[in-house]
Amino acid sequence: MSRPGPDRVSIPVPTWEEPVTGSGTERTAQADRSHRPDSGQVQRQGAWRAGAMVDDQRGVRCDRQATEWDQEKYGGSVAEDLRPRTWGISGRGACSERTPRRESRMRTVRNALQLPDMRRIELGYGLSITGELAGTVALVVYAVGAGGAALVAAYAASRTLAGMGVALVLTGITGRLGRDRLLRWITGVRTILLAAAALLAASGQSPAAVIAAGAASSALAGTYRPLQAAVLPWLVRTPAELAASNAVTAVMENSGALIGPLLAGGLLAVAAPAAAMAAAAGCLAAATVSLLRLTIPDTPELAGRGAAHMVRDVTGGLAGFVRMVPPGGIAILAFAQTLLRGALVVLIAVLAVHVLALGGSAVGWLTAAFGAGGLAGGAVAAGAVRFTRLGRSFIAGMLLWGVPLAFLALRPAAALAYLALVVVGIGNAFVDVSVFTLVTRLAGPRTQGKVLAALEFTALAGLATGSILTPLLLHTVGVRGTLALLGGGLAVLALAHAARFRRLDRALPAPGPETGLLQNLPMFSPLPLARTELLEAEIEPRQFRAGAVVIREGEAGHEFHLIVEGSAAVSARGAPLALLQRGDCFGEIALLRDTPRIATVTAEQPLRTLALGRKEFLTAVTGNSMSKAAADALVAQRLSAHPPDSGDGSDRA
Repeated sequence: MSRPGPDRVSIPVPTWEEPVTGSGTERTAQADRSHRPDSGQVQRQGAWRAGAMVDDQRGVRCDRQATEWDQEKYGGSVAEDLRPRTWGISGRGACSERTPRRESRMRTVRNALQLPDMRRIELGYGLSITGELAGTVALVVYAVGAGGAALVAAYAASRTLAGMGVALVLTGITGRLGRDRLLRWITGVRTILLAAAALLAASGQSPAAVIAAGAASSALAGTYRPLQAAVLPWLVRTPAELAASNAVTAVMENSGALIGPLLAGGLLAVAAPAAAMAAAAGCLAAATVSLLRLTIPDTPELAGRGAAHMVRDVTGGLAGFVRMVPPGGIAILAFAQTLLRGALVVLIAVLAVHVLALGGSAVGWLTAAFGAGGLAGGAVAAGAVRFTRLGRSFIAGMLLWGVPLAFLALRPAAALAYLALVVVGIGNAFVDVSVFTLVTRLAGPRTQGKVLAALEFTALAGLATGSILTPLLLHTVGVRGTLALLGGGLAVLALAHAARFRRLDRALPAPGPETGLLQNLPMFSPLPLARTELLEAEIEPRQFRAGAVVIREGEAGHEFHLIVEGSAAVSARGAPLALLQRGDCFGEIALLRDTPRIATVTAEQPLRTLALGRKEFLTAVTGNSMSKAAADALVAQRLSAHPPDSGDGSDRA
């Protein structure tokens, strides 16, 4: 989505005689001179011509998509942009040539990060991952010293099995509690549990108690990402911004995956594991603080009361996730990839301590190599993962996960181990960006919370399986055999699904032309992507023959209309006011002011509109402060050009 900036060129608002130029083509402000009004009618016409004015054939777009929303988010005077123009046309104040199809992806990333709530949730995630990974390294090293590989596997399995239960509960409650509160509460509880583990370890308590507290904290860590992924569509406005936001999330995740192990490794080199656990708890505390001012809009997921409804939400979320890319393509690959990741927790410890003989601190350095690759991969994914290539990016990430580990099995040397983990980290970034964007888009705004929780449950099931299976594989086929079996198996599985995901890219739902018309109206342009998609589902097409009355002056208002094709004449008390065309809207005054219609709109030629009912229109527009301001400005502008007749004693303003 384009934003106002130094490369945007404002074109003065035209008069009736002045042509509007765009993409090298001139066009007059009014093609049909038979409808040309007198000078007294120009101001009234301008007030009513508040539509988007999109000319797809000529490649000209009058772009106000970001005006009010950007003013709120980026600073400046909203009133300045909402003030009616001198000539009266609010829809032609800032025109520009259509942006190229290959819009700068880095600009999209920067735009997404200018949202305060986006920065808060991303910073919180980065700190959360830093604390989680630092704590994991400290707990793994503690477990190796206190009980060997068996205690490491017990820690990994217990935290993952508990996390699966948490994910199921999250599937049932995600539509019932505010996600901002959930994020704050859960992150705060994680802080307390990890701090308790550090205190228990420092005081020489039972290793079982230390591992139990650490595993409980880690079990809650998996709630952050699905909650965040369900929130992002309510903060961004386009699929491109959604993909860019997930790329930012991948960068934050892998930054934490780099910094956390480095922090733990540095502390483990000079202090006991308890000190590293305490530092990790401090990172989680900082994440909690970053979320204190996070405000997430209420989402319209339907949630009934009682245990039966919660069970229905859980089963519905799991079923919806399994149905994606039938037969269960996303679920199968997500399970296989997280199984390998669960195995990697044990394999890194065994490689560092027993195979490569690098010492306990090398667990942190090897994990940091994974994070460094992920950090680089997140930056690459921000430019490489496109909305139209999500499926193929997902498969590419799977191959980058499996192939390096299969090669490492050929010769498990220290240099190759670091290099393999860097490449695996790059693949992990591609998987994260593509799968969370893909699942969010396929699920839709009403069910994405439940489906994303089901994705987390599947991932945790894979982690648990990998953690439990790895000691058995190590005992049976050794380190090299385990790496070859798991890494090579994932690569083969990804190749088997490649054609299916390539077809998915071609069939992935994309915003329709109605979305462009809606977003070119100032009252709809500030709305987030999820709300726009809901509006698309609620819009009803209407058709009117030439001469038909669409709305009549004095009648009650029930619908808002956006013209898709044709033209319509506006009149009041028998006097003509304006000629509305494609991209123009009408019907909002009666809905916003709860008054009878102040004008009659008649189809001049066969007319096709998109209609929104009163409830749907008011929910969308009045639920967003910038949309409400833009709608009120349009109403005030139209009423100033055509004051309601107060002679009958009614007050329609």
